[in-house]
Amino acid sequence: MTSATAKTYTPMSDDRTAAPHVVVHEDEHSRMIHYVIKPGEQTGWHTHELDYTVIRVSQGTLTSNFADGTAKNFDYEPGTTSSYKAPVEHNAVNTGDTDIIGYEIEFKK
Repeated sequence: MTSATAKTYTPMSDDRTAAPHVVVHEDEHSRMIHYVIKPGEQTGWHTHELDYTVIRVSQGTLTSNFADGTAKNFDYEPGTTSSYKAPVEHNAVNTGDTDIIGYEIEFKK
């Protein structure tokens, strides 16, 4: 894959109010990040350009606002997972009253 066609990884967003995510692992196959989003904080608008899986560590409610104008609430329960097919453009907001904690694994192609 040339650099002109290489997919990039989910960037930090300028309108992010949550603490920066932390890359805890990266190799030629995947990239794993850890994130904490406090009540009322948001990830900022960003696009996932790679398929990814979310592993939920905490309990809470995260609301994703999507580029098409729709929104969806995600109820976090420790130990649950979900997978998503790229591209996904959204802004995730912690609309609950507890910290949202999780891991995200992006799969390189």
